[in-house]
Amino acid sequence: MFLTRGVFGRRLFSTAARSESSAAAGTVRVMVRRSWKASELRLKSWDDLHKLWYVLLKEKNMLMTQRQMLHAQNLRFPNPERLPKVWPAIFVCLPFIS
Repeated sequence: MFLTRGVFGRRLFSTAARSESSAAAGTVRVMVRRSWKASELRLKSWDDLHKLWYVLLKEKNMLMTQRQMLHAQNLRFPNPERLPKVWPAIFVCLPFIS
């Protein structure tokens, strides 16, 4: 499994370990949070929005790198539904930080 350094690597590792133990037990629980509304984003500071956008950009790059690396090894990309969820979140932040 591809792991990045820092918080993202630890988060990926702990999530993978949790999902494997859940899958072994036969119960998989996926938690999805709601999207930010435009009115809520307008209340945020520019710095907060920029940090959110940057984290989303890093997440997108990490997922695309992982997908490409696994594709080169002829392995299946786990949780392919994560990548399409990042794109809309990035585009929601763009009008507020530009």
